[in-house]
Amino acid sequence: RISEYKKLFGVEKEIELKTLKKSYRNLVKEWHPDKFQSDDAKKAEAEIQSRKIIDGYHFLVSMAPETKAANLEAYT
Repeated sequence: RISEYKKLFGVEKEIELKTLKKSYRNLVKEWHPDKFQSDDAKKAEAEIQSRKIIDGYHFLVSMAPETKAANLEAYT
């Protein structure tokens, strides 16, 4: 799951929030369901892709070293 999301966002080794956010915004612009007409076959695919993008973004943000460092005190 991690490697699938990293591949989707083009993240290689370490997850940097700035890079991840930029990639997320570009993907959402590309795959937003409102971009397609209701009778377009790609609209259904766009809905699936946009859910995957959102889930992947939240998952990777939760794993990012910056997020862990910011919330370390709450974890301990």
